[in-house]
Amino acid sequence: MLFVSILIQIGAAANYSQTNQQRLGTNSSQNVTISQYNQEMWLVNIGIGYPTQYFTVQVDSGSNILWVPSTSCRSCEITTQYNPRGQTYYKPNGSTYSQEYGSGECSGVVASDIVSITGSSINTTFLMMFATYEADFPNFPGFDGIMGLSNDPQFLNLFQQSYQAKQISSELYSIVLNPDPLNSYLMYGNIATELVNAAVWVTPNDDTRWVFDILDFSINGVSYTADIGDFPNALMDTGTSCLLLYTSLYDIVLNDYLIPGGCKVTITGEINCPCYPTNYDKFPNITTTLNGFTFTIPYMNLLVDYYTSVSGDTCTACLSTISGETFMVYGDPALQSFIPIFNKTANKILNFLCLLSQKIIQW
Repeated sequence: MLFVSILIQIGAAANYSQTNQQRLGTNSSQNVTISQYNQEMWLVNIGIGYPTQYFTVQVDSGSNILWVPSTSCRSCEITTQYNPRGQTYYKPNGSTYSQEYGSGECSGVVASDIVSITGSSINTTFLMMFATYEADFPNFPGFDGIMGLSNDPQFLNLFQQSYQAKQISSELYSIVLNPDPLNSYLMYGNIATELVNAAVWVTPNDDTRWVFDILDFSINGVSYTADIGDFPNALMDTGTSCLLLYTSLYDIVLNDYLIPGGCKVTITGEINCPCYPTNYDKFPNITTTLNGFTFTIPYMNLLVDYYTSVSGDTCTACLSTISGETFMVYGDPALQSFIPIFNKTANKILNFLCLLSQKIIQW
């Protein structure tokens, strides 16, 4: 069974993120601001239980479940933990669950409780996992767990549940990423009509993940589609901070564009590049065509701290390789180039398609 998402590109090549900020500042969508840590993790504040306990969780379109650690977890490294004692609505369902990530793993007890998103109308009974084991997650300040938002039909997400409880007007939700110092948003429910109306349709090719067929992969107008190999697929994943390419494409980006442009690779594999190169047109602007939707990941979106840097600074390029998978991972550099709006179940009525809207604002 295929479910759908809506993806919107709004921006101009010189400043995509600023354009997203300006565009969203004038629409009427319900939203809450999400925080970010060093462009590596995007976090939303939630409350669990009654009396309410507060957590900050990563927004992750690449995984399935909402989880936070429990006080039953004796070896957990995350110190903010849910205590079920005295909780009015906490109710285990008798099952357990485990989840592995690119970095980290966890397992625990499945239970329902009241879950809210701080600053929103969402406040509903929700089935989630309370971890009794977690290990190997990055030690980021404020990271208390993960809110999974994949398209796996086995799992309801919080927006579907809130819609069923008639707390929001639709189960649409959108993750709008902007680098520091710009605001980022989690939109939900009543998404502004102007963001949804101008749309083309694209079919995801995976039943459980937001994976799409790549029809063309180009850099600065030169197509490298033939270098992709047997699996021309990309996972749209807010839980991955970098762009993860197949080795063949990574080598082209690094050796044909970044290094000739002046980037240096350290002994640990970190790629350090000029934040504001004088020969900007020589640096990679990666254009990807899905079925009916083309978007560009500008060079600046690969750079950590680009928007807080000044001329002469060096920025780290958030680019790496992936192996052993049948898809590349289009993480945050890609998702800062368009706005994904997801709907897991209502859009299955629409021929199991993925709605993508593309709107270009020229400066």
